Amino acid sequence: MRQIERNTLDAGGSGDGRPATKARRSRSGRCIPALRSIFDAIWPVLVVAGAWEIFARSGRVPSVLTPTIPDIVGAMLRLHERGLLFIHVGSTLARMLVGFFIAAIIGCVIGMTMAYWRLSERFWRPIISMLMPIPGLAWVPIFILWFGLGEIPTILLVAFVSFLPITVSVWTGVKSANPVWLRAAASMNTGGLSLFRKVIFPAGLPFLFTGLRIGLARSWRAVVAGEFIANTQAGLGWLIFNSIAFLQSDMMFASIVLIALSGYLLERVLVQVVEDRTVVRWGMVQEAGAR
Repeated sequence: MRQIERNTLDAGGSGDGRPATKARRSRSGRCIPALRSIFDAIWPVLVVAGAWEIFARSGRVPSVLTPTIPDIVGAMLRLHERGLLFIHVGSTLARMLVGFFIAAIIGCVIGMTMAYWRLSERFWRPIISMLMPIPGLAWVPIFILWFGLGEIPTILLVAFVSFLPITVSVWTGVKSANPVWLRAAASMNTGGLSLFRKVIFPAGLPFLFTGLRIGLARSWRAVVAGEFIANTQAGLGWLIFNSIAFLQSDMMFASIVLIALSGYLLERVLVQVVEDRTVVRWGMVQEAGAR
């Protein structure tokens, strides 16, 4: 009997509930950072939404031009009830993602060649410097004239506008590899593909993620501009343009909110997760507020 009691105490602790308390503390310790992260992401949005609601209900601007938060949510629900919400969001996401991935591939290739070959750098640097200041909206009529209306000009516009910041970031990142790391790798007879994989690629990753974020933001601007004019018949940009004709400001703001939410979620999924598991974990980038 004493042996059974001893085994029970060894398995469950001192019998006063301490292991259970430690387990609860461990779970609560894991939950607190998650809740804090959710709160940090939500409270600025709530502040802006509250300020907008006060402004919309103040009566200083006609209500038809400043829909309230319930009006905007109601417009989203109407889209969902008609089965159009996922059609418009999915159409815009599909065009944007296809163009963005094309831009990422082209930008990485050109950026690498600029960093490794001086002739490529001399060729591409002035061209990119001239193209970067041109807004994506200025290219919309040209792409429509070249490729017609519909999906193709919108996707190509997204790819063209987005590859520029990605190219510059990759080129800068590879060129900014620490010379001390390169000399240390050379002293250990590391070269070629191994040098790129172990030294140059990790060093350029922070710059690459910055370029991807900028490219992703420019992709949204380009796809909305393309849907405005290219007569795509579906998409959030087309929905905004169509709402102007019927003065449906609630639907217009609902589309804008959907673009903001989709862009935020994509950035968190496509870029932030990979960045946290690579350069942040490796200690190459310090998290905001970390000491």
